[in-house]
Amino acid sequence: MAESPGTYDTIGKIFDTFAVTSKSRYVYVYDIEKNLAKWSENAVSYFGLPGEFVYKADQVWEAHVHPEDRATYREHLETAFSGNRVNPSFEYRARNKSGEYVACSCRGVVIKDYSGKAAFYACSLINKGIVDNTDPITGLPNHYEMYNYMHRLEFLGIRYILLLVNVIDFGDINRLYGYMFGNRMLKQMAEWLVQEVGPQGHVYRGDGTILGVCTNNMSIDDIKNLYQRMRTHVKNGLSVGNNRVSAELGGGVIELDDTSVDVHAVYTSAKYALDHSKTKKHGNLIIFHNNELEHNTSTIELVNAVRESVLDHCKGFYLNYQPIINKKTGKLTAAEVLLRWNREPYGDVAPSEFVPWLEQDRAFYTLGTWILDKAMKDGLEILKDHPDFYISLNLAYMQLEKSEFRTTIVELLRGNRYPGTAMCIELSNVTREINFDYLKSQVIFLKSCGIRIALDVSDFSTLDLATSLPLNYIKLGPEITENLSKSPLSRHMASAITGFAEDMSIGVCATGVADRETEDALGKYPVDTCQGYYYSHPVSLEDFKKLEVYNRK
Repeated sequence: MAESPGTYDTIGKIFDTFAVTSKSRYVYVYDIEKNLAKWSENAVSYFGLPGEFVYKADQVWEAHVHPEDRATYREHLETAFSGNRVNPSFEYRARNKSGEYVACSCRGVVIKDYSGKAAFYACSLINKGIVDNTDPITGLPNHYEMYNYMHRLEFLGIRYILLLVNVIDFGDINRLYGYMFGNRMLKQMAEWLVQEVGPQGHVYRGDGTILGVCTNNMSIDDIKNLYQRMRTHVKNGLSVGNNRVSAELGGGVIELDDTSVDVHAVYTSAKYALDHSKTKKHGNLIIFHNNELEHNTSTIELVNAVRESVLDHCKGFYLNYQPIINKKTGKLTAAEVLLRWNREPYGDVAPSEFVPWLEQDRAFYTLGTWILDKAMKDGLEILKDHPDFYISLNLAYMQLEKSEFRTTIVELLRGNRYPGTAMCIELSNVTREINFDYLKSQVIFLKSCGIRIALDVSDFSTLDLATSLPLNYIKLGPEITENLSKSPLSRHMASAITGFAEDMSIGVCATGVADRETEDALGKYPVDTCQGYYYSHPVSLEDFKKLEVYNRK
């Protein structure tokens, strides 16, 4: 579409009047009739706009506005354009080119033509969520800068390799020597890595204590050698002040040939490989070969598709419910909420294929919020028939550690008018790296909302948490219950764990009950509720309400 020179001249003059130079302030002028806008260069770069002059400007920019804010955004503009008085400054969330939403404060004025009709809208947009892209501890560019570099490589169609490394027990080092010591140690590791990589790649500070190397000059063998040298360097000991600390390193690497994959999916895959190295492979480097993790059928295309589904209003996700039965009465007590995903061309994909990956991604918090909201809405339907019913949801620690989590849960409870007493939060995969004091404070907060707390237990090591957390239930894992009739060890563990729970006045839910034999075997132990295929497979809400146990009087 070609515009006359006069169009550019008019909008350009107005733009020059309002334009300012700032990293976090963006300016645009919108020609209402021609649906054409001119944006400042820093806005084009930050939000990934097609250029300074944007045609079909209303559609292009609205796609960046957070879906929950679009109705308010449209209403504000329509009111302003119609000549009615509005608050000249309002806030909404906008998506930047990395796919992250930032809070923006928009202050605009309507410029009318000679007839009094709204002709132009001139606006100054302040990014309130912009961050300094240099990590103050290591002096390295942070993961936002890494995303930007990966985006450039993606745009140019250049293959690259991403290596992520982290000390396996960095949390222990911080607890033993203090966070200042940990920071100095991380800085030393970063300096060593920068020296070793040299001009062959770029070194970044990732999430937490992760360090990353992104390169399009080094081969996978070069990366393997680099990792082994760093692993030896860290294991031989780092001198920090008067202390010398030996540590074990974990590493994950992905070699990307398909540059059409979103950079967040690439980072998530590398983080999953890193976690696999730390928790399963004792620090051996895990290589994401040809878009596939060793011994795992999940591919990066699947990770990318799942992540895009989350960003697309959690499209393709749905919830199933598995009943939890009162062992004495045989009546319905609760239901565990289980996530499912179905989208072409993948079809139904088991959560085990994507949840461990997605838990490494910032988008997981968005999905977790959707699960909570949807489960509450469904739970209200069940409460009409079963007033004492509660839903049980598995919550990842990364959700709990978010600063906005408390606000999120309270707003969801209030917005849905859902009673906290009709919800149980399950804690699982609690590792040594978790900040226990913070976890405890979050659990106490949830309890203050009336929410019940359960802990997944599959071995004795997890029981240590049960002595320090105010739990309502222990969920006896299928690793124990499935072998009760065959394994003396499973019977011993079941006896010890349920006996401990009884002494501590904590309820016990036995999961993994697949047959009558297992149910009968559980009769010997102080178990309150049972869950498993013997009672029902996970089903949709509609089918859940048709179950015999649901309608049992």
